[in-house]
Amino acid sequence: MKKPARVSEVLEEVLAAQGLSSVTWMVRLSSEWPGIVGPILSGKTAPLKLKNGLLTVLVRDHSWAQELQLRKPVLVEGIGAVLGKDRVRDIRFVTGPLPEAETGEATPREKPASSGAPAAEPEGISGVDDPETREILRSISRKASSRGR
Repeated sequence: MKKPARVSEVLEEVLAAQGLSSVTWMVRLSSEWPGIVGPILSGKTAPLKLKNGLLTVLVRDHSWAQELQLRKPVLVEGIGAVLGKDRVRDIRFVTGPLPEAETGEATPREKPASSGAPAAEPEGISGVDDPETREILRSISRKASSRGR
């Protein structure tokens, strides 16, 4: 008998078919980020965007960005272990304030451009048991609302 597919796997397939594979890659990368950069740097950095093999990483300040620049080859290798080899060919570091992980504050790329009021979580997402699936659904919702859908 065939093992049932996880909802997150099905979502990955659907998103890939719609040309939105980067959503699932970023969710996976964000969840594995502390293991890639280590406990000290995970609180001072956050993966921000992945496009055409270039990963943009948000870093708290310039000194940490310089440290990460020196560790770039090791980081690319660690990211390759999570996302697959050659998914990320280079990393760009940008400095800025990091969102608070505990508050659920949106990252700079995800903040709504409207009145400044935080976007409400879509109905039903909190009832999804699988945390990876829940985060994928949140990300899809944010992308759809930023496109005005």
